[in-house]
Amino acid sequence: MRSSWPPGALRPDAVRAALGKVPVRVLLVGPRAGELARMWAGAASEVVPLASAGELGRAPGPWDAVLLDGVLESERWDRWLVQRVHGLLAPGGVLVLTARNLLDVWSLGGLGHLVSRAGREVRRRLAPRTAIPTADRSLFTQRRHRPRQLASMVSGTGFDVLSTEMSGQVLSGALGRRTAGSIALLARRIPSLWGPDREFPNCGAHTAAFAAIHAAELARRDEWRRANGTTGAPREVDVEDWSRRGAVVFAPHPDDEVIGCGGTLLDLAGRGGAVSIVQVTDGSDSAAFIDEPESVRRQVRLDEARIVADRMGARELVCLRADNRALRPTPALRERFRECVERSRAGLVFAPSFTDFHPDHQTVLRLLASALRELSGPKPDVVLYEVWSLVAPTHVRVVNARMHELEALLLAYETALKVDDYVHLVADRLLFNSCAHRGHAGYLEAFEVLGADRFLELAAAHFEPRAGSRPEA
Repeated sequence: MRSSWPPGALRPDAVRAALGKVPVRVLLVGPRAGELARMWAGAASEVVPLASAGELGRAPGPWDAVLLDGVLESERWDRWLVQRVHGLLAPGGVLVLTARNLLDVWSLGGLGHLVSRAGREVRRRLAPRTAIPTADRSLFTQRRHRPRQLASMVSGTGFDVLSTEMSGQVLSGALGRRTAGSIALLARRIPSLWGPDREFPNCGAHTAAFAAIHAAELARRDEWRRANGTTGAPREVDVEDWSRRGAVVFAPHPDDEVIGCGGTLLDLAGRGGAVSIVQVTDGSDSAAFIDEPESVRRQVRLDEARIVADRMGARELVCLRADNRALRPTPALRERFRECVERSRAGLVFAPSFTDFHPDHQTVLRLLASALRELSGPKPDVVLYEVWSLVAPTHVRVVNARMHELEALLLAYETALKVDDYVHLVADRLLFNSCAHRGHAGYLEAFEVLGADRFLELAAAHFEPRAGSRPEA
């Protein structure tokens, strides 16, 4: 027999025990929120039911507890929803989350889902690849989860998972638990980032885990170092000097400037340095736009970039609006690059590194090299930053004090955060850099700083042998 609803984790006594106190504010979200509200009547000072996650915008925190009951079944960006709830909870607040079990084979719905999932996987493998996937809302209806993967997703966004309860079992024992109908997970909010209120992991263990996951990036970095002689311990960034010189930052896509050098840019702007941000593309090639109209694709990420630039204290934001789905090193774009550098009169130009495999990032490097060759007057130094790469660093900057601001800036890029958790991707890389280059835990941005002549020399060697893909500029 399947157990009766609701699971114990949804009950007030379970939440009260996890909190260690009587909750004051409780938010209930899901199609059964009204029923839950009746069960919770009198168990908290304020109980607010919402029928769907789409209403979260009218439920500002902080909440002592948030119950997501059956919401993930139709939620396209499930991890992003959990990350949003993290921001709504008070420190130490409790999340209760129920979801359908992927391995439920005892109901028609569960068995049908497994068959449908297998069919979609076959079609996906046989279908031709396109720049933007065709919209298929069936992927996000009646979604189901595995208990272990669900717990990993929740803990990865800043929660301590306290318990995982399976309900609706037909069989007894381990097999019955694995094939139960639903999952109820109880978790406590902890700081999403390591720091004063959350202990850093052991440097050795983190470095080994990072190196295993990012072996290809490390290999590219080490090959670059061997080929181009970038040796010796990196120097500390002289923030006062960099602030006086000013900086223009070329971001291939909206959010690259924060991912690659956000903490250092905050330091420069905070000391009165002139920071100009150039968004090269419109960011329209994102899985988050799977079924959005063209007008939304071409604009929304640039609107997010404006918010980020204002919060960062940038002097100006320039949007070149190149089509993210067809970025080419054209003469027109080369001229726009040259104009941006010349007008800013900056002594430093930030750009992705030569070791970055992303083709758009390589195109930006091509355009920058072409622009600098035609620049009249003194040429700026070039600061290469990390996005999908690791650099052989000549300079580093400790950004521990900027991490919460950096997190807020990344969260403002909501479109990208729906698809990938860049907050924790960046935190992992910066911790690796600190362990690798300083021998202790912290957050360290790394840069390869090149004089203009050296940058142009390396660009020529890097791009010219590729005869089939020389720039049109």
